[in-house]
Amino acid sequence: MRPTSSTPPSRRGPQAGEFDAPKQERTRQQLERILEEADRLFAERGYRATKLSDIAAAVPCSMSAIYDRFGGKAELLRYMHRRGAEEAVALVDALEPLGDTERGDPGDLRDTLHQALEMGLAIIRRYRGRRRASLERMYDDPELAEIELGIQNGVVEAGRRYLLAYRHQFDHPDPELAASQAMRLLMAMVEQRESTLPAPGGATLSEQQFIAEVERMVLGYLGIAHDSDD
Repeated sequence: MRPTSSTPPSRRGPQAGEFDAPKQERTRQQLERILEEADRLFAERGYRATKLSDIAAAVPCSMSAIYDRFGGKAELLRYMHRRGAEEAVALVDALEPLGDTERGDPGDLRDTLHQALEMGLAIIRRYRGRRRASLERMYDDPELAEIELGIQNGVVEAGRRYLLAYRHQFDHPDPELAASQAMRLLMAMVEQRESTLPAPGGATLSEQQFIAEVERMVLGYLGIAHDSDD
């Protein structure tokens, strides 16, 4: 007789867009509520302290509505992280220079960087819960870590293309490298700003002060004079 394991097989969980979108409006709304409440509870409590029953009660919905679609909490988080990644990369990829690109004039990076930073902060805030839960969980979940790496690479690549539209303004010997590193700097600063951990040294800046300082750092690295330095 073939031996059986007492441990159920691990479920990968659906990838974003992998299962058919609910056909009924009520079901679509319920799915969005599950994701919203999971995000909120993960942000407030973290991954380990949040139970699927807590999410179901907050929606409200039955436990089977979550289990039937995702299979468990780990699978739900993977789906949320994949979906958030697709949306974040799409938003960054949609950034467009403000100048006349058809005539080869993308404009001035200093005119668009502020808006890009505001958008980055908004993205991190929107997905704060799944970010906190993923950081808590990924060392025990190689698949989640792989998703995170894909997010980082996808956002860097989308942002790199945006920055390279202004390469004529760079004062750097390697514009390609500069654009990639500038994006990594931006991501690190924005992540730290919106982290659930306290700021090092108790440093506190208003949002506008923070954006102004990050602008200075990025423009300085790229060799572009800040407006106030002109």
